[in-house]
Amino acid sequence: MNNVRIDYQHIYLYMDDSGKISRYEDYSVFAGIVFTNSKEKSEFTNKYRSIINDIKCKYCQFNKNCCNKNCPEIKASNIENTDRRRLMNLSKSFSTFGTVILNKNLHDDIIVHTASKGRFVEYAQRRIIKNTVQYLIDEKIIDPNKPIHLHVNIDEMPTKTNGYYTLREGIREEFLFGIKNFNYQKKFNPIVFADFKCDVIYRDSKFDYGIQMADIIANSIRKALILNPNYFETLKYLTNHLKINVILRLPN
Repeated sequence: MNNVRIDYQHIYLYMDDSGKISRYEDYSVFAGIVFTNSKEKSEFTNKYRSIINDIKCKYCQFNKNCCNKNCPEIKASNIENTDRRRLMNLSKSFSTFGTVILNKNLHDDIIVHTASKGRFVEYAQRRIIKNTVQYLIDEKIIDPNKPIHLHVNIDEMPTKTNGYYTLREGIREEFLFGIKNFNYQKKFNPIVFADFKCDVIYRDSKFDYGIQMADIIANSIRKALILNPNYFETLKYLTNHLKINVILRLPN
């Protein structure tokens, strides 16, 4: 039997969070950046690395004369505003996305029970991943009638869940067949109509520029909401100034 080579369209998605689902925080955010081919991903990596190499020494705790080349990761929590702007300006050249979770509007069960919280986190991740791929389809970047290989990269964040699916299985189920979610009273239609593969990889952000960029984007979205709690005014800022292409609010 001859092996038939399938020509997949590749989607490389990187996602991180900012804030936690808690009664002590108003917002939690999942956000990130997405590429649709290796060339685009390499272009981002080279430009991100160049910026990091230019600014990293100011964040080092060691004297330059004693440098051991073991540079600390530059995270959204400690980055200076001028450096944040440089990285966010870089992100504007690519497709970006974010989910804003309004913690005060969540059911108590999601806030209190770890398993329910984990299940809602996976639900929120699936929703924004699907919305982002739908955006790529709507923009004619991805053809839903041709094979797709989705590579989902997430910052290491293991959660307990009382759902029926892992994230990878849930994405595949929803993309290919749609799903009716009885708990959240939502029905979602399928969005791909050819062979579909999905990988979900949890990565150490210290060694992955895509995850680091996702960290900056997620934190910038959450920071904007804290500075201006008026969601609709902040939405304009996120879309017009930060150039976030896909934004989802939950619960909606």
